[in-house]
Amino acid sequence: MRSFGRETGLAGVAAVTFAAATFIAAPPPSAQAFAEDVCYTEDGGPAYNCGPLPPPCPLDDADAPICGLQAFATYGFTLRRPLGGRSLVHTDSTYIIARSVGFSERDAYWIAAYDEATDLGTFAPRDTRGRPVPDASALTTKDISGLVRTHFSTGGFLFHFLPTMPGPASGAMRPDVDDTRHEVMLTHVRRWAMAGPGSGAPLCTGGFTNPSANGDYATGATCYGDTHPAQIDGQYSVVSPVAVPFTNETGQQVISGTVRSQDFDSWIGDNSWNARMGIYLHSLGDRISHYLCTDAGTITAPTPDQPTFRIDLNKPPCDQGPHAIRHEYETGVDFAALAPEDRTTEAMLSMEYDELVAFARARGTLDARATAPAAKTALVSDGLIPALQVREPIDRLTAVTAAGCRAGVRPFPGNPACPA
Repeated sequence: MRSFGRETGLAGVAAVTFAAATFIAAPPPSAQAFAEDVCYTEDGGPAYNCGPLPPPCPLDDADAPICGLQAFATYGFTLRRPLGGRSLVHTDSTYIIARSVGFSERDAYWIAAYDEATDLGTFAPRDTRGRPVPDASALTTKDISGLVRTHFSTGGFLFHFLPTMPGPASGAMRPDVDDTRHEVMLTHVRRWAMAGPGSGAPLCTGGFTNPSANGDYATGATCYGDTHPAQIDGQYSVVSPVAVPFTNETGQQVISGTVRSQDFDSWIGDNSWNARMGIYLHSLGDRISHYLCTDAGTITAPTPDQPTFRIDLNKPPCDQGPHAIRHEYETGVDFAALAPEDRTTEAMLSMEYDELVAFARARGTLDARATAPAAKTALVSDGLIPALQVREPIDRLTAVTAAGCRAGVRPFPGNPACPA
């Protein structure tokens, strides 16, 4: 496997490393992962592709160095645009699946809105020309910027790049949501989301709790260290071996400003359970999107000699070139032409469907028809997946909306009407 940057020469590596370090260390106004694919112009023009794969770039080689540089530069520019964009995977697809398995239209909207807000900090729907929808203020999430991908100091980064404890393989593109020993952050956030408002399940930085009765660090009763937090030391690859270091402390997760996770329910209000689910689904999606990086990464737990958690994501699969290209593989391309390890959109939507069924069952809203394999196939494999492969963004958004319409789901706010 070729590593991005190694074939560009020392001067090229130095320049890319400097630019990448600047990009990561200074958070842009919006973030990506399942990257935003539909972006908006400031002049009211039609939406455009946030990061389309350049036609000369191969679909079966995410390590192509020039393409990696192009992809990285494109996202570096796009994610600084004032209006940003949204992900049809995190937002529209989540909404359609949630509605289809039995959630009300209101609940499905807020699950999807908080799924996207986990990337952006806040989310409000816009139409295809970037204009706020009517009553947009009533459809705007509360601020959860402590969870944003580029926010290293709050631990938000770890909701998107979920490192794993060393141990048996978790299943690659289908991580084991019950593997509390190895899938620390994923199982921790899932438990918190499933427990719902008012529960005693904590939401802790990095997912680190005091050891549970089973000996894992994901499902203890309190955040690690209680009133004596431990340090979390990490590094994240720019172009390996060059990395960005980051440091956090264990404890209650920062949600927004001085708001910590023990106050999450009162901060969010009536949509707290939907918000919890949206945040978990986002983390699940990003665990799958970034699995090549996070499977290679490691967590080292504290010991008497080294009383810190160590997270090592300074691995070639985490390099910024392949990372950016793989986001360009997630929409607007022929998924069948991708290398098997890069077909993450199909894997993610399949697992998200199953998880939304599990959450709908737990909340007593499950439509029993959604448990039939044929229902999942019709919506995901035959509906959303073909729609997400459409290259042009307005056509892709229209196709995703139409897939929902065929399943009886009204369009997401701001989207085109259902076909006649």
